[in-house]
Amino acid sequence: MYQALYRKWRPSTFDDVVGQEHITSILRSEIAGGRISHAYLFCGPRGTGKTTCAKIISKAANCEHPVNGDPCGECASCRAIADGTTTDVIEMDAASNNGVDNIRDLRDSVVYTPADMKYRVYIIDEVHMLSTSAFNALLKTLEEPPAHVIFILATTELHKIPATVLSRCQRFDFRRITPASIISRMKTVCLGEGIKADEQSLELIARLSQGGMRDALNMLEYCTGGGDEITIKKTEALLGASPTELLADVCRALAAKDVTGALEKLDEVYRSSRDVSVFWRELIAFCRDIMMYIASRGGFDCSEAVKETAKAFTVPRIMYILDSFIITEGDMGRSPANAKLYAEMAVVKVCNDSLDTSTAALAARISDVEERLASGEIKFVQDIKPANIRGQLKETVASTNETPKEAVPQKPEEHTPAKEENIRNWADIIRKIEQKDVSVSSFLKDTGAYTDADGKLHIRCGNAFAVMMLSSDEKKRVIALTASAVTGKKFSADDVLPEQADVKTEREPIEDFIDTEE
Repeated sequence: MYQALYRKWRPSTFDDVVGQEHITSILRSEIAGGRISHAYLFCGPRGTGKTTCAKIISKAANCEHPVNGDPCGECASCRAIADGTTTDVIEMDAASNNGVDNIRDLRDSVVYTPADMKYRVYIIDEVHMLSTSAFNALLKTLEEPPAHVIFILATTELHKIPATVLSRCQRFDFRRITPASIISRMKTVCLGEGIKADEQSLELIARLSQGGMRDALNMLEYCTGGGDEITIKKTEALLGASPTELLADVCRALAAKDVTGALEKLDEVYRSSRDVSVFWRELIAFCRDIMMYIASRGGFDCSEAVKETAKAFTVPRIMYILDSFIITEGDMGRSPANAKLYAEMAVVKVCNDSLDTSTAALAARISDVEERLASGEIKFVQDIKPANIRGQLKETVASTNETPKEAVPQKPEEHTPAKEENIRNWADIIRKIEQKDVSVSSFLKDTGAYTDADGKLHIRCGNAFAVMMLSSDEKKRVIALTASAVTGKKFSADDVLPEQADVKTEREPIEDFIDTEE
């Protein structure tokens, strides 16, 4: 009779169990030293070896010729347990036998001595499914079972196990198996089964298995259905996985803030009949690997595609994208029919930071500016003389916006308004601006404002850097619209004139960025 790969290649000794050395070493030592516990609790994700270790314990405890804590696999007891013909090893599924009557029957049967072996072993899988009354019925027997009985409980949801049960068992926490260990085991299986598979296919299967060896072997078996060699294209098509290059292309478009390119890739996913929600989870996982690789400064083990794509990101930027994408994933779960719309909205938002005024978005924008400064894409003005810093800063803003010098209105160096009138509700204007654009309001803190006889709005700034940042047409337009709404006076962007307050300090903060040497 045909056996699935995960059953055919189930480990028969502790040495064969992959990725759980912290557990198998202790179990082997206990069995070799004759210190077998009366009750074990194995907890951890699915497919990580819980039931496998339970079967090995049942063999090793009853083995007639154990080898350093491992079963020999050749004696009558080992063969009977492997073939499932013994009545002394009872496997019970708590999901379908979760009532108090089932546990009472079990409690009544433990008093009988084993028929053929030294120990009667009860393996209760998915034990968290037992009812409260069933757990209570099991407590006394679990605490003081007969000397010939071993209980092995397995669960994927430890938090559902009562504390009274936990305190009566020796607990072992199984870990997710690393991709490298899964790939190594799959290579062994491929060699034994005569399966040809390329490295990329095995890497994809290991990634999709999420640390479960059983899932990995099931996917490997599924991909062998055609009988041909397992290639990456075949694996992606059969498992419905997104190509790594597609994920990298989307991330590169996001890094370049190329909305059109990112949306085209998203539409390609939709037209290929892939589930957008599944693709979104894969994209989140890919972005997570980028974040881990950058944050660890190259110490995180990941694919070459991740390493290359990570060069275009900073930690704040990728964290902002991840934060937005995770929120979008929740929205998709609540309304699956609108998954594509939510994905498109998220892409547009992360490509245009001005649409988001959150702290994470602001941190991402600042990080982008710092990266551009470090790379030399943006340069601070050199050879600025403090005596004429305001005029030269305005020239810098004009040149950055690529506006012809003739188009920039020149303000006379000496302008004394005939009449000045302070704007008393300036604080209200700042609060209104903060609701619209926090990047503008951040430079308006500790400022004052007044209007002159010509109706111009003068803003007294504490330093020249704030003057420079508030001198762009976009920011002046925001200030003018808000001031008009609050004061009832009509202001245009040209009426807004940021200027440095006439306050003497030993050193202006902007001077830290400016070379003042002759």
